[in-house]
Amino acid sequence: MKSKTRKFIKNNVTGYLLLAPFLVGLIGFTAYPLLLALWQSFFKDYSPVTGYDFSVFGLDNYARALTDEWVLRSICLTLVYAAITIPISLVVSFFIAYLLTASIKGSKVFRVLVYFPALIPAIVSASIYKYMFGPDEYGLINQWLISMGREPSLLLESESQAVAVLSFFLTGIFSYGCASPMWIAGLKSIPTDVYEAALIDGSSRMRTLFEITLPLMGRFTFFQLLSSLIGTLQIGESVLMLSSRGGFNGNLNFYGLMIYNQTTDGIGNYGFASALSYLLFVVIALLSIATFQGNKKSYYEGF
Repeated sequence: MKSKTRKFIKNNVTGYLLLAPFLVGLIGFTAYPLLLALWQSFFKDYSPVTGYDFSVFGLDNYARALTDEWVLRSICLTLVYAAITIPISLVVSFFIAYLLTASIKGSKVFRVLVYFPALIPAIVSASIYKYMFGPDEYGLINQWLISMGREPSLLLESESQAVAVLSFFLTGIFSYGCASPMWIAGLKSIPTDVYEAALIDGSSRMRTLFEITLPLMGRFTFFQLLSSLIGTLQIGESVLMLSSRGGFNGNLNFYGLMIYNQTTDGIGNYGFASALSYLLFVVIALLSIATFQGNKKSYYEGF
């Protein structure tokens, strides 16, 4: 038995050594923080300053998360924003990629230009958008409004939630092309003989798009949908860089930003923030499972 164990270790020691950095990172920077956050979520008003108080150990943080007015408002804002923007982003990014696959001169140059925003660091993009959507007369959009004889708008800091959310939405439209490589890969993977057969049968370009291209793009659409869903529900840092902790009266207080704010208010309520984080984790997991199940029923294996 000992000889077999030594032989097994000897034959696999190289593999274990190569895996060691990954395992250390997985345990130290993923598994441990997840378990620690779960533990902290059961302590009401926990912070590193106050320490653990076992007299308030329980589900108080979760009960508060499901009844607190500001949390419910934040959840509503995040879900409505996701329901509106995800379909728009999927449709727009797909048609950008669809146009970029056309056999025209300079199409590769346009692909680079469309993807270029993805190469700009987030903090640089935020600085640009902050200048464009500045709430004072020095903001680029407000300068344009003033030149048109209109009153300047507070935009991201507006008292109107519709104006604030619309302004935030506009900061993201320039990044729709970032999804184009995946869409283009999917479009290029469709065999040309499928399109040739459709052309011989007299299929119009629009009919070919809806009855051939889109069905065969099912798995790519699923990936983009899932990625957009997870990313949108976690919106937080981009709002923080553009507005003052969620805009006027929390008009841009998305769920992800609310979690962050819990750790920075006063000494920080890490227990409540951890509970909010785990509730978000559960919601994303359930929506991901539902998306996977829906994909199984609608998936079309055409090639």
